[in-house]
Amino acid sequence: MVKSNLRHCLYVLFIISSGIASPIVYASDDAVLDEARTLIKAGNHKAAYELLLPLESERSGNVDYDILLGASGVEAGENSRGIFALERVLAVQPNNLEARALIAKGYYKAGEADNAKSEFNNILSQNPSSEITKLIENNMLAIDKATGQKTAFAAYLDFGIGHDSNINSATSSSSINAIIPIVSPTLTPIPLTSDSREQSSNFVSTSAGISVRLPISKNISAFGSVAGASKFNWANEKFDTSSLDYSFGLNIKQNIDNFTIAIQGGSFDVGTETFRETVGLSGQWQRDLNDKNQISVFTQLSQLDYPVSPVRDAKRYVLGGAWGHAFDGDKAPVTYLTAYTGQEVTNDNDFDYFGHDLAGVRLGGQLVLDYKLIAFATASYEYRDYDGQDPAFLIARKDNQFDLNLGLRFLPGHNFTIKPQISYVDNHSNNSLYEFDRWIVSVNVRKDFNW
Repeated sequence: MVKSNLRHCLYVLFIISSGIASPIVYASDDAVLDEARTLIKAGNHKAAYELLLPLESERSGNVDYDILLGASGVEAGENSRGIFALERVLAVQPNNLEARALIAKGYYKAGEADNAKSEFNNILSQNPSSEITKLIENNMLAIDKATGQKTAFAAYLDFGIGHDSNINSATSSSSINAIIPIVSPTLTPIPLTSDSREQSSNFVSTSAGISVRLPISKNISAFGSVAGASKFNWANEKFDTSSLDYSFGLNIKQNIDNFTIAIQGGSFDVGTETFRETVGLSGQWQRDLNDKNQISVFTQLSQLDYPVSPVRDAKRYVLGGAWGHAFDGDKAPVTYLTAYTGQEVTNDNDFDYFGHDLAGVRLGGQLVLDYKLIAFATASYEYRDYDGQDPAFLIARKDNQFDLNLGLRFLPGHNFTIKPQISYVDNHSNNSLYEFDRWIVSVNVRKDFNW
């Protein structure tokens, strides 16, 4: 009995202090269970789950089998099936701490924080050692922070290196047709300087941010964040960019609904000058339809100021909706679709040709290739229909912009992420000055901090 309790305590100590579950089960000469155990110890939970699942009808009720199926299911994202297998273990062994710890983890991963805490409390009720009690309390505190019940801080540092084929998002044309004031009232070919034509460069980038979330009540929390980023070109520092963004607001939870309202703002600099400043209000309603589908509706109201060109100052209005879906399968694919529409209205009616109507869609998703490697992709399209005729070009501008982003996230551990990615932008316009394409290839290393 003493050895059995010690084994249970050691297991719980491991399971709640580790991101990877490697159950220590009773010795077995069963080749299938041995193989599953080896796969789980190697972190290949999906393979272990797929190996064990076809045997469920004939082996369910066997503790060794059920705890391996439960562990691999929880870690593979098959929370419902995994929890069900672990509940079978508890039906036979109500005091099995391995099963209770894994069930708590499964509940938490499934978004059922209250049930997770309840299972941790069940473990505490069995009077584990002071060391295990402390670990469980720390995990319950982490759950409270993740769900907004306790104050939580987070921060990150990011460094990247890459190549940009068009650092100034400029046309490749050597000249454009435009009006030359005083000289000619008709369109005249005008040669473009090198700064007005596309330029390529290698670059390094840095970014950092910090955020905080503070509970006000059980269902209401306040949050705030500040983040900054810079991109330094090797070839032309005139087009170095930097940004500083901030956000603070309230989050309100009501059953399956989640409401967020925030004040957001920031600035974007090019070279040594501030190109644009923004301040506004955003709101979002989000609902979890079930454990695989989520929908949301959002709106943004912003004031855009251009210190160097105040005639472009405008108000921006955006309304949109999104849907996210988690698919079944060993790769745990997740996808989302966003659609939006909006308008930018210039403050000065004499320059309304800078304002425009807009509409866009975005499709994205990710695929788990390995427990440390995730592939992701996004594709988007935005249409912009500008108001009025631009007197410099005698046309009303219309743009069709396509964006594509592909990459990998490698998770080596210790809250580090290595992210190689490639991005492509293609902007079609009836005004050749604004027609361009752009490739960016980069590798970023990020370190996250949570406390």
